Amino acid sequence: MTTKFSLPQQAQEGFNNAASYDQHRPSYPTDAVDRLLLNLGVANQRNARIIEIACGTGKFTEALAKRPEQFEVVAVEPHEEMRETLLKKNLGAHIKVVAGDASNMPVGEDWGDGCIAAQVGD
Repeated sequence: MTTKFSLPQQAQEGFNNAASYDQHRPSYPTDAVDRLLLNLGVANQRNARIIEIACGTGKFTEALAKRPEQFEVVAVEPHEEMRETLLKKNLGAHIKVVAGDASNMPVGEDWGDGCIAAQVGD
């Protein structure tokens, strides 16, 4: 059973070709990732737990997975095709991809050392 989350119709339809989106969308600059994680207080914190909201196809998730800190990540994404594209990347046992949105995240209370929404739009 597929759960539909609150997602604007334009986003639901616009991201249906998630594999193409992933192929053409650039990743995040390493320096920007470094600065964000430093400001969040998780840089150099081995096994820090991070919630990534609206992870999409995982461009930022990939950056987290490559880090030497070996973050434990819960990547939350409401769009099924985007989520499936990320799952196919098999980023490791420390990356958990789940269905959800900012109002409905399947994580326990007080879980996480940081929460990131790498890119948002209206």
